Amino acid sequence: MMVENLLIYGKKITARGFSVVEVVLVMGVLAVFSSGAVVVVLGGLSANRAGIEETTATQYNSEGIEAARSIRNRSFTDLINSSGTGVTRSAGVWVFSGTNNNFDKYQRTLSISEVRRDESGNIVEGGGTVDPNTKKVTAITSWQVSAARQKSTSLSTYLTNWQEPLGGLPNPGGILVYGDGGTTSDIIRYKVLDGLAGTWSGALPTADVDSSTANRALRAARVYASPTRQEKILLSRHYDGSGQYIYGQVFNGTNWGNVILLSSWQSSSFLDVRNFDGTYLANGDFLAFYSDNSSLPKYRAWNGSSWSAEYSVQNVGGVPNYLTARARPGTNEVMLSSFDQGSDTNTQYFTGGSYATSNWTLHPEHSPLAPTNTKEHFSFVWSPNNPLVGALVYSDDNRDKNLNIRIWTADGAGGGNWSSSANASGQVGRLGTMALAGRLKAEEFIACDQDDVGNPNIVCYQSDFTPSWSDPVNQTVSSGGDRGLQRSFDLEYEASSAAEAIIVYSDRTSVPKLKKYLASTSTWDGTETSLNALSGNLKTVELVSQEGSDEIMILLADESLNLYSLVWDGTSNGPYLTPSGKAFTLHSSNGSAPEDYWYSFTWDRFR
Repeated sequence: MMVENLLIYGKKITARGFSVVEVVLVMGVLAVFSSGAVVVVLGGLSANRAGIEETTATQYNSEGIEAARSIRNRSFTDLINSSGTGVTRSAGVWVFSGTNNNFDKYQRTLSISEVRRDESGNIVEGGGTVDPNTKKVTAITSWQVSAARQKSTSLSTYLTNWQEPLGGLPNPGGILVYGDGGTTSDIIRYKVLDGLAGTWSGALPTADVDSSTANRALRAARVYASPTRQEKILLSRHYDGSGQYIYGQVFNGTNWGNVILLSSWQSSSFLDVRNFDGTYLANGDFLAFYSDNSSLPKYRAWNGSSWSAEYSVQNVGGVPNYLTARARPGTNEVMLSSFDQGSDTNTQYFTGGSYATSNWTLHPEHSPLAPTNTKEHFSFVWSPNNPLVGALVYSDDNRDKNLNIRIWTADGAGGGNWSSSANASGQVGRLGTMALAGRLKAEEFIACDQDDVGNPNIVCYQSDFTPSWSDPVNQTVSSGGDRGLQRSFDLEYEASSAAEAIIVYSDRTSVPKLKKYLASTSTWDGTETSLNALSGNLKTVELVSQEGSDEIMILLADESLNLYSLVWDGTSNGPYLTPSGKAFTLHSSNGSAPEDYWYSFTWDRFR
């Protein structure tokens, strides 16, 4: 045994050396602990790698589902049952191709299968009957983790034939709501359009928004139809001479109820705006968005049985005069657009997650200026041809004469990106109220605005997804239109053939005018079509296209506060003369103000 003498701090220390056995034991202990640390480190690296790989695979699945949805949008009949298929881009659109898709070490396979429902309409795995208008699409992405181990992840969704007439009927119906108390009473009435018989029901009252008073007159209304249950929701804004109120209520197919006061404030300003909107999500929830006269818009969710607590989106920096909410087709994601009292145009996007402010992303401001803060100087819609793409038109200067557009492309995972802006060709007067429509079967939007010259012009443009503007033939649809802050025109595409769009507008007379837009040649009619004469000059117009059909509801309100309806027949390319419910009909003569949208209509969506 070896002994060493050490001199430490002047003291002699004697230390015994280590024996061979002790050295071996120490080395063994070190080896055990070292190998454990290596295992921990390698395990962490392996877990991190597995997480990255699973995220990548999930993104491939999302892309596959979105591709199938795009194919469905063009033709539901292309969703043929298959145990395994791939997709590819051909001529700018998605098509099914092959049996799978390979991306480096990942392989994705899409399967398409039939859906069965029980007597209550619920989806069941076995039994029931086959739903011919619904398909289940599943994307499975697999990859090799190691030579001896494979992993996979999947994502499924249900795609419906939204172009098929609802309920198996050739003509789905709808519901019309309108104020019937002038400026002194809060009476709201509704009528039901029987699509099969083509007749209107009698006028009945909705729920009383506040039983303690009767003077909260309706100033603006919007009604929505659920695609998943027999339900309609009405949002309405009221004024009693000093305060403003926004309410929501629910129609279960028989009765109105579940009335909720969403917000209220004391103000006699901005009475003719629409500072609320709503949208149904793919999960069946309805989100009601509204202003409370602050720069922080609020919203509540209706889940089919109750209203949620109040939530906030991101602060937009000004009090909204107009709000537009549009759920991305087939998802829980939402684009919320706002135009505020400071003339700012903003958008923000909901990821589709929990109803928390953190799941809203406020985008950089599109514009801090517009010719006025009272007109609807913006519009946003999703493309019916590609559910990943939406368009925003807006003004970006207080003397702007060039319509601006930006394209939003969703990433399929709760986010997306805006394109750069593109300016349309200039027009004579400053930009006014705007309307926008997307075309099925093409990467195309049409937009129109009414300028502010002494005899206002309605000027229309066409844009692709780039975005890039072009000027249609006969793009100045009208000269000598109605002045005022209201939108005295509206436009819509036929939702099935997408061959034509129509615009209905005021030329400051009691006879509404209509022109058609032929998509194949990008041409507006050179000669206008006169519709039925009203009791006074036409003031406001609203068009509502019917999903899966070429029919379009036309609503008209005149300066005498009368409300009329008429349905466009896209098959014969003219307004219906019969049956009575689709022909020209007078509904009410007691609206609130010529500048207000004190009425609204929605087609049935529930099958």
